[in-house]
Amino acid sequence: MLQWLFATLHLLALGCGLGALAARARNLAPPLDAAALTRCLRADNWWRLSLLLWLCSGAGLAYYHAAMLWQQGRPVPLAMAKLLGMLLLLLLEWRIRPLLCQCRQRLERGRLPAEELCSQLAGQSRRQLLLLLLLLMLSSAWQSGAFNTP
Repeated sequence: MLQWLFATLHLLALGCGLGALAARARNLAPPLDAAALTRCLRADNWWRLSLLLWLCSGAGLAYYHAAMLWQQGRPVPLAMAKLLGMLLLLLLEWRIRPLLCQCRQRLERGRLPAEELCSQLAGQSRRQLLLLLLLLMLSSAWQSGAFNTP
């Protein structure tokens, strides 16, 4: 029952995160105004919440799938690829966080961030969105048993 709950939360967080990343990237497109930037930052809040929920539920699922990860005496290649992809996603998020803080500070002062900053943020958001879709494909391939044969 607990494994089912973790899986449900994992999928809900994934869906919410995909939508939040897409909204963050879309609202950073020119022409940028204060309302679009506010929507972008609201979408970023949803992304951070879904990322936290996604990582916590993923840790719970990893606990239940630990035997499956090492069933052949070696790690399952798709599971390792998924872990590397998650680390890359977290690295991208760590790199984008200071830029989003700058946007928040400028908006609080009543100023809009530079277009270069916004285009950089939009590009990073699109890369994160593509990586999250790739992780979804890896997860579904792993769960279906594809490519896991010795």
